[in-house]
Amino acid sequence: MNTDPDHKQPFWFENWFDSEYYHLLYNNRNYAEAELFISNLIQFLQIPAEANVLDLGCGKGRHSIYLHSKGLHVLGVDLSANSIQSAKAFETKGLKFQVGDMREPQGNAEFDYVFNLFTSFGYFESEEENMKTINAISTSLKPGGILVLDFMNAEKIKSNLKAYHEIEKDGIAFKIYKTIENNVISKKISFSDQGKPWFFEERVQALEQDDFRKYFKEIQLKELTVFGDYNLNSFSRTDSDRLIFVVRKAD
Repeated sequence: MNTDPDHKQPFWFENWFDSEYYHLLYNNRNYAEAELFISNLIQFLQIPAEANVLDLGCGKGRHSIYLHSKGLHVLGVDLSANSIQSAKAFETKGLKFQVGDMREPQGNAEFDYVFNLFTSFGYFESEEENMKTINAISTSLKPGGILVLDFMNAEKIKSNLKAYHEIEKDGIAFKIYKTIENNVISKKISFSDQGKPWFFEERVQALEQDDFRKYFKEIQLKELTVFGDYNLNSFSRTDSDRLIFVVRKAD
């Protein structure tokens, strides 16, 4: 892990997502809201029992575990070895976890559904890597399979950006600075713990609806619908908090 605020990690997510501080900072994420979202998706998509689902960017597996509780066969994949180690404690028949890079296929036409949830995309530095990721997802899907890609509504975020705020968790004061540079939303996070200074950075491309549509068109993924929140209301560029695509791979 890096403690020098002037040093730039080429792959910031490899350090940050594997850090105990990442999970501490975001430990207030709403589980009930996440489970409601997944339940709504299962009902909307009419996912049959025992369908094969890839939870891509699964973290410690909370969504994979819930998907499995609904009768689905789930593989959770994440780049963070620490997160996957935690998730493996919940493995059982029909629920598995493994370390993997979303830029690489996770099986060849093995999955009926791929879920990429809660802004687990856009971390990379180039359009080529974005397309590589979408191609890898398409390869992992069976013909006729469905991708659900849940991203932030970058247009709304850019219009309402809060440049600085501070969050205290377990006695640690996280100082958070946000900027937009070259269409990338940057969140710089600095704090001290036990007398040691730490610095991390999150960088997510401010991708918009038309960007994703271009990716999908290039590899012939058909857009079925776009939602703007976890209650599956229609997407609004100005008002929605989320940008949620449901797309289908050709038969």
